[in-house]
Amino acid sequence: MRKGFTLIELLVVIAIIAILAAILFPVFARAREKARQTSCLSNAKQINLGILMYAQDYDEILPVASHWPDGQGGYTYWNQSLEPYVKNDQIFRCPSNANRPLGYGWNYQNFGYYSSGGSFSGGPSTPLAQVQQPAETILIGDNPDDGYWGAGWQYIYGPTQVVNATDPEQDGVGNVSRRHNGGGNYAYCDGHAKWLSCRDAAAQDRLWTKAED
Repeated sequence: MRKGFTLIELLVVIAIIAILAAILFPVFARAREKARQTSCLSNAKQINLGILMYAQDYDEILPVASHWPDGQGGYTYWNQSLEPYVKNDQIFRCPSNANRPLGYGWNYQNFGYYSSGGSFSGGPSTPLAQVQQPAETILIGDNPDDGYWGAGWQYIYGPTQVVNATDPEQDGVGNVSRRHNGGGNYAYCDGHAKWLSCRDAAAQDRLWTKAED
């Protein structure tokens, strides 16, 4: 009576398991990342609601990206202004990049950070009424994966706002997030939030300016 497997049979079984693992592991990884992407989108939406609640309390005026100095000899950033409206600091951490203390950035140059003269300053706060197309204007979003853009990843950048010195041929893709299945989550001035591929985010400068086309 035959007992056990021959070496060939054992090798065939191992090969089949290896093939199945090679097929299934990427599927599981994408499924896990999709779950993290959904959680991140919820974070962006909650942060954006906190911003709009802040604006309601301040005559429809948005917080600024930063106050520096803040009168106390230090700096105050946009996420710190939201502390009374956002009770859980964990929503500022992107689930796909949890080692960063801040996974989301403020739209650089458009909402009180960069002056028209080209010098950095606290800048004036922006009334919501100045945003000509709020449903098409990004306010916050996943910060870039590459480099150390902004102070502690505080800001995000449109495709033409900052040149990606490490890869200038990428047409601004280096300025936007790719960690969520090739894209990132963004929240808009009208309150909604959605995912954009890195190419779509980098190709549409309209998304990054509060001015009308």
